[in-house]
Amino acid sequence: MKNNHSSLILSIFFMFFCCGQRENMALLLPLQKAESIMYERPDSALAILENMNMPVSEDHLNHATWCLLLTQAKYKNYIKHSSDSLINIAYEYFIKRKDPQRKALSLYLMGGVNREMDEIEKATYYCLEATKEVKHTSDYLLGNLIYTELGDIYLYRKLYEYAEKAFEQAYSYAKQSGNRVYIANSVRMIGRWNAIQLNWDEAIKCYEEGIKIARTTDDIDFLSRVLSEFSGELTRKKDYIPALKYVQEALKLQTEIGGLLDQTLLTIGDLYHRMGERDSALLYLYRASFSENIYTKRSSCRILYLINKQEKRYDEAMKYGDKFYMLSDSIRRMERNNALIEMQARYDQEKVLNEKNQLKIEKDRIIHTILLILLLILFAVGILIYRYQRKLLQKERTIQHNEEQLRFYTLKIHENEALIGRNVSRIQKLSEEIEQNNELQGQLEEQQNAISEMQSQNEALRKENEKLQQNISDYSFSLQERNRELEQVQLLSDENLRLRDREKFLCKQLMKKTKILNDLRLFPKFLDVVHWQEVIDTVDWLYENYTKRLNKDFPSLTESDLQVCCLIKLHLSVSEIAMLLGISSTSVSKRKLRLKERIIHELGRPFEENQTLDIWLWEY
Repeated sequence: MKNNHSSLILSIFFMFFCCGQRENMALLLPLQKAESIMYERPDSALAILENMNMPVSEDHLNHATWCLLLTQAKYKNYIKHSSDSLINIAYEYFIKRKDPQRKALSLYLMGGVNREMDEIEKATYYCLEATKEVKHTSDYLLGNLIYTELGDIYLYRKLYEYAEKAFEQAYSYAKQSGNRVYIANSVRMIGRWNAIQLNWDEAIKCYEEGIKIARTTDDIDFLSRVLSEFSGELTRKKDYIPALKYVQEALKLQTEIGGLLDQTLLTIGDLYHRMGERDSALLYLYRASFSENIYTKRSSCRILYLINKQEKRYDEAMKYGDKFYMLSDSIRRMERNNALIEMQARYDQEKVLNEKNQLKIEKDRIIHTILLILLLILFAVGILIYRYQRKLLQKERTIQHNEEQLRFYTLKIHENEALIGRNVSRIQKLSEEIEQNNELQGQLEEQQNAISEMQSQNEALRKENEKLQQNISDYSFSLQERNRELEQVQLLSDENLRLRDREKFLCKQLMKKTKILNDLRLFPKFLDVVHWQEVIDTVDWLYENYTKRLNKDFPSLTESDLQVCCLIKLHLSVSEIAMLLGISSTSVSKRKLRLKERIIHELGRPFEENQTLDIWLWEY
């Protein structure tokens, strides 16, 4: 009956944790289609994603993939993001998965979106993390995009040496991909870097090479953009005639594909103005002044004002001057309104995040309550079993001497077996630490001596058990009528051992389901003050106020000592502890040595035989 009750409790316990773990692992067909054409036709991918219904949040994979691909499609189509809420959903999901391609992509897009939001430090961090992940993939196009983005950020921050290395790495990825558009773009970026450094010969050489490669592709829009950019750099160099030649070719290409011409018209008009050909400049600038883009229109009016003023057509100059100031006022108002809209969007985003956090806190509170109830039930069952066992033992005191001796031998055998099992577990853990850790020589010798002593003790216990088993056989011959009661005692002893093993198993499961402790093993990294407090609170919750008891029994222990105690209690290796504390493995071993000296000093006696610091803390 007890076994049935315990099995039912454990079944409920596991069902509770498994309920939330299922997720639909099949990627929807529209998502597969959008992902397959993302690099070649990002506009078509965007149309597919916007026309499909957003997957429900409970379908974690498809929901996160939709957010990831939609962000990527918008980014590739030059649609600016005002919020990082969409990519955050994808990032939170894929950063915990063993999918380096999507992990690298989500980090790259986090960098790009943060850059659009002027969060340059965050953008740099995410792009650097993306470079680590993309090394584990064969997605060379993504590698090119990541390093191009990183190089552009370095250019923005005027870190020219880092930018050069990033662009060279981007070019390497582009060559491995074999994609001519990406190769041409990488050459263009190297040309841009040289132009900023005023290495004009190298810059011109790179731009001409990039244009040559771009002409061999079908991407006319890309070719026109490269031509326009090269024209701008030549204008900055004051080589107006070749600059005019390239921008006129860009205008012709844009006319063929039906692209926006206003900015190109403005550029041509500005070049003619710089060259002193005012009539030609007026022709292009007049067309550009009708642009729907308010910035292009304003720049056109400014140059038209200057030309008419130089030609002494003051009425025309005043007209365009008034337009220029009117458009400038409109731009200031528009930018002010956009800033207010962005502030409101960020406020709404923070509000949604806070609501999500509140729901998560409430969910965690419910989970903790249920876990506490389960632990209390298990504790109550343990007490009932213990009381029942004591009652049986009290009853057995009336049994004759031989029966008492028989029971004593039986229990002694089980006790020895438990001790042997505990020693085997200790030997295994200490052996693993010796293999994994770089302890100080003194501590290594102590652990090796402890292993030798426990092995000797196990051998002695096995011989004692053989002798006890012989005694049991001798006594059982004359007590056959009492076998049922003795079997019940043996069953209770076995049940007691199973309950002890079950308690260890449940603690391990709780550690896996407790996020902060699970992260210590899966994603070990340096812990700050906030995370330390969370670790200590969780250890106290799992192990009955562990640090509080240590503080009370050993007041001389420092905060760093308690941190080491918690990490040892969690069975973490020296190398893992070193990473979490941000120190070397040798320093961890020295801390353990000082910690052992403090505890022994407070105890007023050395540890028991076969006990090391780790074993003492595990059993405290």
